[in-house]
Amino acid sequence: MSGLSEEIVIIDINKDKAFGDALDISHSVPLMSPVEVYSGDFSDVKDSDIIIITAGANQKPGETRLDLVKKNVAIFKDMIPKLVSYNKDAIYLIVTNPVDILTYVTLKISGLPKQSNWFWYCS
Repeated sequence: MSGLSEEIVIIDINKDKAFGDALDISHSVPLMSPVEVYSGDFSDVKDSDIIIITAGANQKPGETRLDLVKKNVAIFKDMIPKLVSYNKDAIYLIVTNPVDILTYVTLKISGLPKQSNWFWYCS
């Protein structure tokens, strides 16, 4: 992993959680140096090559996939325009469930061309 990334920024609506996650990840920096790990905000994605989106609500027991989609679409409707306003050129890697639907939602919300290779998802 050495040299894979120069900078990793963690963005979360819960700024304390983002800060804690950044601290946890920074413990592995000696294994991946040189890399700077910190918590930040949407403006920090402006020069990113890859934006990995893991944001979303957790599925609760008894909650349907459709219920989860509704909650996560609301989150994406708020988040995606902010990210795209700072960076239209990054690869957006979607890993939030249900990933197929949220990748499609990202495509629609972002306004990015579907012909580009900007979007990937992990299932």
